[in-house]
Amino acid sequence: MGIFDFLKQDNDKNEAEQPPQEPYTELSTGLDDFQNPTWPQVERAVKDIVEEEDSFATLSFNNYDLEVDVIQCIKIEEGYTFEALPARDSKEHGLIYHLDGLSYEDVLKRFKEFYETQKVTGYKEFSKDKF
Repeated sequence: MGIFDFLKQDNDKNEAEQPPQEPYTELSTGLDDFQNPTWPQVERAVKDIVEEEDSFATLSFNNYDLEVDVIQCIKIEEGYTFEALPARDSKEHGLIYHLDGLSYEDVLKRFKEFYETQKVTGYKEFSKDKF
């Protein structure tokens, strides 16, 4: 779960002085980054996760004022782990909500829901950790 530390590092460098950013979507796999990805690109990223290569797929909706603005999945021996990271402005910032031992189909369904609706259903019932 340390990948979120990398992806969502606090940037305290005069945030108030930075101009407002336009909303955008980003897909990251550790090998490639895609701005405003298509659904086939997201689907392929999830399919290409390989445990031995320590790969992942992360989909984020940046500057959209969402409750959860980043989701990620990794593959481990027990199946896939799906993670949801609440937005910086939310009360849950600093928590990682996760489901472990999911099938590929379950993970893909959750990515599709987030891609289409920008929501993660039931994430507050997931296991949670602090980062």
